[in-house]
Amino acid sequence: MREKIVNHVTELVPALVEDIKTICSMDSRQDTATPEAPFGERVADCLHEALRIAQRLGFETENVGNRVGIAACGPDTEDYIACVGHLDVVDINGVWKTDPFVCTEKDGVLYARGVLDNKGPTFCCMYALKTLMDLGYEFPIRVKIIFGTNEETGMEDMKWYFQDHKYPLMGWTPDVKYPVIYAERGRAVFRYSLPRDKTEELYAFMNQFILNQNDLAVSLGVDYADEEFGKNQVRKVELFQDEDSCGLTLVSSYPASYSLDTMADALRKLCSEHMILILDSHMDPVFFEKDSYLIKTLERVYEEIMGEDGSAVTTTGGSYAKVVKNIVPFGPSFKGQKGIGHMPDEWMRICDIEKNTQIYAWALHELMEGLEGAR
Repeated sequence: MREKIVNHVTELVPALVEDIKTICSMDSRQDTATPEAPFGERVADCLHEALRIAQRLGFETENVGNRVGIAACGPDTEDYIACVGHLDVVDINGVWKTDPFVCTEKDGVLYARGVLDNKGPTFCCMYALKTLMDLGYEFPIRVKIIFGTNEETGMEDMKWYFQDHKYPLMGWTPDVKYPVIYAERGRAVFRYSLPRDKTEELYAFMNQFILNQNDLAVSLGVDYADEEFGKNQVRKVELFQDEDSCGLTLVSSYPASYSLDTMADALRKLCSEHMILILDSHMDPVFFEKDSYLIKTLERVYEEIMGEDGSAVTTTGGSYAKVVKNIVPFGPSFKGQKGIGHMPDEWMRICDIEKNTQIYAWALHELMEGLEGAR
């Protein structure tokens, strides 16, 4: 069966590439919310197009409040396997050689905002599922491709959707890297705030702890590391000012073994006389047992398709796995592919699109084939 899947994916790649070009040529940045489009008209239009494509490919589709889209197949079981990706994209930064919202093919590479993060890989999952449908596979359980529209700016789409929908039995989000990710760091956004007329305290704080520092975790007294995750990473310092206050925010990607309260206490000790520390937002670490059915199956699938070590790893990133239970990050970036998703000239090679789809199709097959024994 594996050879049939691999070969059929290869046959589908030209059509997949054209559909990726279509969806990546749509500007789906979040814009002004409306009652009909909670995250803006642009991403709502993109969701409509994704579902139109899914319907053409033979899937059952559902638009849930212009926040979440579903493309599904298989029996109407209560439990289901899911691939959860997103159609929203980050803003444009830097200088692009091509139009970021005209998906351009050059020398076997596609260039567009969202082609890697995350429209391209999400469509790879959809075509992986289509591969099994085309080959006449008898699904023992329902499988859903879940399209999100707010991953980049809060993940409110999935928080809202899963208030009254059941979480998947298992699955993945194609939004980080290979091999399979068994654990994600926690992510905390802290804010140092002062009265607006106390800017001299802010400048003193910046000079002492932020400017010209080689490692902010060290300078701020939160230099923690463990063997599994490595060092606490403090980054993305941004100044702010409003009518009443001023200050700065910073982001910590922290190891799962590091206590959030311990880190907050250390940061709070640095506050000057009129300064307060506020936890603006927080997402807990994600942790799966490395010998779980899901992790072991995805490790093996990666090794069988790629012919290289597929041992599960950790990541500093944050994905839908933070808010959607029972899924792990799995792909799409291969070893050595870094700094692509949010950068100018975002790209994805067509050969990687093909390989991702082969991995995902085989993964769906193998998860379903061993499901009875795993329950």
